[in-house]
Formats: sequence, C-alpha cells, structure tokens
Amino acid sequence: MPTFHYMGKSPVGQSIEGEIVAISSREAIELLRRQDMFVTHLREKVIGVFDSSQWKIFWRKPRVTKKELVVFTHQFATLIQAGVPLLECLDILGTEAENPAWEPIVSRIRADVEQGALLAKALESFPGIFHEFYRRMVEVGETTGRLDESLAQLAVYLDKQAQLRAKIISSLAYPAVLVTVSLMVFVLLLVWVVPLFSGLFQEFGESLPWLTQVVIHLADGLREHGLVLVGLLASLVLGGRMMLANVKSRQIMDGILLRLPLVGAIFQKTAIVRFARTLGFLVRRGVPLLTGLSVAATVTGNSVIETSITKVAIEVQDGKLLSETLRASGAFPPMVTQMIKVGESTGSLDIMLEKIADLFEQEVDRVVATMTSVLEPCVIVVVGSGIALVVVAMYLPIFSIGSIIG
Repeated sequence: MPTFHYMGKSPVGQSIEGEIVAISSREAIELLRRQDMFVTHLREKVIGVFDSSQWKIFWRKPRVTKKELVVFTHQFATLIQAGVPLLECLDILGTEAENPAWEPIVSRIRADVEQGALLAKALESFPGIFHEFYRRMVEVGETTGRLDESLAQLAVYLDKQAQLRAKIISSLAYPAVLVTVSLMVFVLLLVWVVPLFSGLFQEFGESLPWLTQVVIHLADGLREHGLVLVGLLASLVLGGRMMLANVKSRQIMDGILLRLPLVGAIFQKTAIVRFARTLGFLVRRGVPLLTGLSVAATVTGNSVIETSITKVAIEVQDGKLLSETLRASGAFPPMVTQMIKVGESTGSLDIMLEKIADLFEQEVDRVVATMTSVLEPCVIVVVGSGIALVVVAMYLPIFSIGSIIG
C-alpha cells in the first residue's frame, strides 16, 4: 500500500510530522483524524512507476455504487422504523440485496455488531463505502437512541447529493454523446471514405489542391499509425489517473479546474453545496463545529477547497469565528461568508447553511444550463467544420479536374 508523509496539529496545537500507510489519501486522512489530529499537509511518497501498488488503482472497480448506497440506507431506515431488531435488519439487507457485493460487507458488519461493537464502529471496516459523514450520522443516531431518524435523514441527504450529481451528468450527457458520435464519423471518413478517393486522385500527383493533399496524408497516417495513437491515448488516460491518485498532483489539477471559465464555477459551487449541506446537517444534530468541519471537508470533492477548510478548522479551534476564517481563506464567495456571519450572530448557523446549499444548488443548475447552451453549438460548429473540410477536400479535385488534366 502507498505510504503518505503528513504534517498536522494535535488537539493542544502541537505540530506533528510523520508517515502513515493507507490505501488512499482519503483513508490516510481518516485514520489521522481518528487520532484527533488536524491534517495540514499530506503527500504520497514517490515510488517507482512500475511498482505494482501504483497500478492496482487503475483496475480496481467500485463494488458498490452511490445509488445502491442510497437504496441500502432507505431500506435500513425503513426496517429500523418498523421495529425490526438491528441484527435481523442486517440479515435481511445482506440476503435481499440485488448486488451480491453487499452480502460479505453486511456479514462483516453484522459479525462486528454481534460481538458488541457499535454500528458506527463496525462501518469503519469499509471507509470506501461508508464515508466519515455517514458514520458520524449513524453514531449520532446510536448515541441519542434515534437511529431510525438518523438513517432516514441520512437517506434524504444522500438522495439530494445523488440528484445534484445526476443533474450535472445529465446536462453534459448530450454534448458528450454529440462529440463521440461526431468523432466516430470523422474517423470513419478518414479511414474508409478518403482512401477510396485518394486511389482515384493518385495519378494527379502534386497537382492536387493543398487541402486535399493534407486530408489524404492525415488519412494515411491514421491508418498506418492508428494503433500507436490508441496506445498513446490509453497512456494519457492511465497517466491522468496516476496524477489524480497523487495528492500533490490532484491539488494542482483541482486548482486548474477551479480557474477554468464556466467549468471552474461548476466545481466551486458544487463543492460549496456539499460543504454547506453537510456542515448544516451535522450542526443541526448537535455535532461539534470542529468535528463537522473536518467531516464536511472530506465531501467537497475538491482537494484545494478541502485543504482550505482544514486550515479554517485549525483557526476556529484557536477561537476565531467561522465566517472570518472562511473569508480570509479566499476559497468561498463573499455571499457565503456573509450568510454564515448572519447565522453565527443569530444562532441559526444550521438554517443559514441549508439556505446556502439550496441557493448554490440553483446556481449550479443555472451555470450548467449556461455552459450546455454555449457548448452545444460550439461542438456542432467545430466538429461539423471538420467533417465539412474533409468532404470539400475530396470534391475540390473533381471541381477543378478540367484545369488539372489540361
């Protein structure tokens, strides 16, 4: 497993530095937080490119989807509300799940609970499925004796997060399909149609129009080196995934994404929605603000914003107001910090955070709609122009055949 070098602060403010072994950076942060440490810096130790541990991540497929987790939580809440004992609930959930991957997971959780462990503690065996926020909510439910309510509210929260994700994906689905189909048509023209014409034009030699010669050379290169291009594309994909698996590279990439026009606004506003909804959810249920901040930082989906929130939590621990530290971080718009300031002064921080989440969720919808409306015609114009150039290039010699022969 990868080794991570970390720097952080203890609950009393003492600086700590060391190394920890974990499956991923997220799990490393979770393990350190269980030791009551605020992580300020985390970096994966560089290992040889051909080390097997670096390549496992490329082929490991998620066993449980986010949608399945939502369904699981809904079913769990319903069974608890119906008065079914916890162990029996786990038996039903493990045997009745459509995805067979759930059975060993639930069986392990049931065995831990049967041996006396709390449900929240048993869920820690699967941090990739039940993230820290999920476990915190279950812990709150067990502590207050209202596990059914916590699970029901958790299911609603997960459902909202899934809907937000689905909105973004569905809005970008049409442009993605359009680009894919257009590229397939473009490649088909170069690989199959252009060679038919180039055979007819061979006798013209250098007399062919320059555009026709360029397209013919491009088609020949694609047919001769197509496999090399596919290999390069696969290497780029794998290289990109390697970069995302590295903490420092991920931060650089996330920083670039935040600065992109339109796309950056979507990433920032989505992170704000996740942060505000999660923190408001936890504060409303009595979770301490510092704990809520450490949990909310992990669900933003952007390492730059996550690092900013972690630093904010350290300053809040030192006695500063949340609104002031968020404003100083520069990671949040003034509107967010102002609304949080109002929430702090009126004692309604949880309500204000929920309003921020709702407001910025609407903003995400608006920005996505704007980007889609701009992207679609641009894609049609660019790809259509490329296809048109190929067609025109093939017909130019026919239009000027008289002058060429003469």
